[in-house]
Amino acid sequence: MAPALVPDAVSAAPLQPASDLWATINRCDPPDQPGAVGVRWSVPRRRGGGAQWVRLRMQYFDGQERTWRGLRSAAGRGRWTRLGDGVGTVMSGRTFTFPLPAAGRRIVLRGRVDVEWRRGRRVVERRRMLTTGGHVDPSDPALVVSQRSCEIRR
Repeated sequence: MAPALVPDAVSAAPLQPASDLWATINRCDPPDQPGAVGVRWSVPRRRGGGAQWVRLRMQYFDGQERTWRGLRSAAGRGRWTRLGDGVGTVMSGRTFTFPLPAAGRRIVLRGRVDVEWRRGRRVVERRRMLTTGGHVDPSDPALVVSQRSCEIRR
């Protein structure tokens, strides 16, 4: 399944290979860490170079308005992080822990990952991904689970 991507006008050279660009929920409210939601991503090298940078923003589903909204709290907003120097595909991730909903309530979360390839301070390409499922890899303990979203219910 291809990730939901939103290319920006900065793009000058295609990624190689594009199938290595994805984000997924790989941890969803596990018994040993209630309220934890993990997002894992893969960012390929870019033909033409550029160091890989990412920023993760968590979103929740507003059932009343039937739309996704960004979390304003620090628990849902990551900072720009340099992943690699652009030589190869880099995989990484982050786990947030959210307050548990009240009994009988739920929260549905997904990740939005912004990716930039930079040469020095200059951005040479940008992409935005939403988490998708289908990235399970039995040989990778961090990819036993791969989901589009995470529902925390009590």
